[in-house]
Amino acid sequence: MLKYLLRRTILAIPTLLVISFLAFGLGKCAPGDPVVNVFGEEVYNTLDPAQQAEKYRSHAVRLGLDAPTFYFSFTTAAYPDTLWRIFPLDRRTRLEKLIGQTGNWPAVKNCDAAISATVRAVESLPSSVPQSARLLGELTFLVRAENLVLLDSAVKRVNALAAQIPEAPFMPLKPNEVLSEHLEPEPVFANLATALLQLDTAVSALHNQQLPGKLRRPAVYWYGFENQYHHWLKGFLTGDLGLTRRRVEVWIDLQSSLISTLTINFLAILLAYLIAVPFGVEMARRKDRWLDIWGKRTLFFLFSMPVFWLGGLLIMVFTNTEWGHAILPNIYFDIQDAWQPGKTSFSDWWSANASKCVLPIIILTLQAVAILALQMRSGVLGTMREDYIRTARAKGVGEEEVYWSHAFRNALFPIITVFASVLPAVFTGSLVVEALFGFPGMGNKTFEAYLGKDLPLLSAIMMVAATLTILGSLLADLLYAWADPRVRFSKENG
Repeated sequence: MLKYLLRRTILAIPTLLVISFLAFGLGKCAPGDPVVNVFGEEVYNTLDPAQQAEKYRSHAVRLGLDAPTFYFSFTTAAYPDTLWRIFPLDRRTRLEKLIGQTGNWPAVKNCDAAISATVRAVESLPSSVPQSARLLGELTFLVRAENLVLLDSAVKRVNALAAQIPEAPFMPLKPNEVLSEHLEPEPVFANLATALLQLDTAVSALHNQQLPGKLRRPAVYWYGFENQYHHWLKGFLTGDLGLTRRRVEVWIDLQSSLISTLTINFLAILLAYLIAVPFGVEMARRKDRWLDIWGKRTLFFLFSMPVFWLGGLLIMVFTNTEWGHAILPNIYFDIQDAWQPGKTSFSDWWSANASKCVLPIIILTLQAVAILALQMRSGVLGTMREDYIRTARAKGVGEEEVYWSHAFRNALFPIITVFASVLPAVFTGSLVVEALFGFPGMGNKTFEAYLGKDLPLLSAIMMVAATLTILGSLLADLLYAWADPRVRFSKENG
């Protein structure tokens, strides 16, 4: 059995890795900037790309985004292997597009530096200069230009506005002129003139020094284990899942919802199996008799009944009747009722809110009983047609022993199959049930993360749900092997 368990676990690892690629890619392919989503627009308090990069990088470190995305990258020779070091993301995207038009990374890099110098020079102009405000407005177009046409247009407008500044500060001294007869150029105006000259030179280089051949030559860059995916996967295994959009650690944000959902679903599943298994066996024993007939009708009714209708019916009963209100005075959860780890223990939370969990557990139990009991009945009826059952009866074995000792174990296969889907259902919870009662569980947490576009939280939920799905399948395989050793033998030798 240990060898079988080890083999099944090893086979499950590649599946988990593939799912981890998808979960990680969910955050990378989604629109928006992850740093801006968490820390807001404070990065863009200045137009200076260098200052933006410094602020952005400090936040990116906290989110684990200060590294290459994956172990390697496929690109062309025009793109450098250090492009991932450029922040913010919109600046990196703009430079990538300029590289794609010119194929000349050094020229694009020089142009980016010239734009930064121009921004600093314009921002240092005195507010008394009439053109300073208009120049600041044009800088927005300059720093966001992502193709040569827009870049040329922005540079022309900046030069035109700079030319309208009084010429005296820019005019150099002529030979034999006395300083008092001519104004000496102020450093801020001299810096602007120098920056504009460098910008014109850099933009001209983009047009005149294009290298389209590099765009056609493939390149592969290897980054090793210092990459975002590796750190993200390592963090998942160690419990460090990053930060949510509310700047809270993902695991801390998930912990209370996960444990709360696990608790009510575990109790519901336990009750469902305790009720459904013996009830399904007894229905099979009394096939076509009143217990089987009315049992099937009841189970099909529960199975086809919408969860929200059943929940609404129970809410009406326990809120609009005196005896219902006496049994359960309060059935709704408030936002303050969510368990807060560190402030109170889970046992204290449960004792204070156990009565509010009764109806959610009943609804989940009834839905599971309908499925499990019907599956158990079908499994027993199918097993009772086997030859070894007829042999046992021919030997004089009593009906009780025939059903519970001979048929029961082999009839468990449909129940085990259903169990494989139990763990992921436990994790995600019942969104409808939690919404009806305001239960602070994983269903509401998933919905909240979706509405808030909290991609780190959604990725973590997806990974944990996938892990529990694989764990459920692994447990199902082990139960198959326990119920029928032939399964283990065939899989070990097939």
